[in-house]
Amino acid sequence: MVWVGDSQGTTLIELVLEQLRILPNDVDDLSGTLAGYLGLNRTDLRALAVLQQTDGVTAGELARALRVTSGATTRVIDSLVEAGHVQREPDQRDRRRTVIRITPKAERAFARALARLQDDWIRVLETYRDDEIHVVLRFVSDYRRLVRAHSRRLSHTIDP
Repeated sequence: MVWVGDSQGTTLIELVLEQLRILPNDVDDLSGTLAGYLGLNRTDLRALAVLQQTDGVTAGELARALRVTSGATTRVIDSLVEAGHVQREPDQRDRRRTVIRITPKAERAFARALARLQDDWIRVLETYRDDEIHVVLRFVSDYRRLVRAHSRRLSHTIDP
């Protein structure tokens, strides 16, 4: 184990764990600020983030991704449609179903809001060697995998 050399005998692993512990607070602050900047509430922002990663989802799929009721999902979709951020379209494979898709307007708003952060990240990552980037990528992938797994574990312990 690598020691930092401070008077408390802190290891580098302990410092990493501390940073990981407080990271969600920073991400939550950014999410709140981003939602406000885009004129959305946090649930609407989460819905757009889900939709950005798909080619469209049904209302039921969105409800499951957001972990909210079907009624709450309908309100989110209605709000986002009214703001021009999403559109309802017939499913090409099953015309009885409706698919919710993010609009180019919302994609552009997200891109504008996050462009500076994206540029800053690129500048920072360009200071790393290729072998370091591989380690960063592995670390971030492992972090996300562990967070998702722990979330599933916790959700199984919550009484319905």
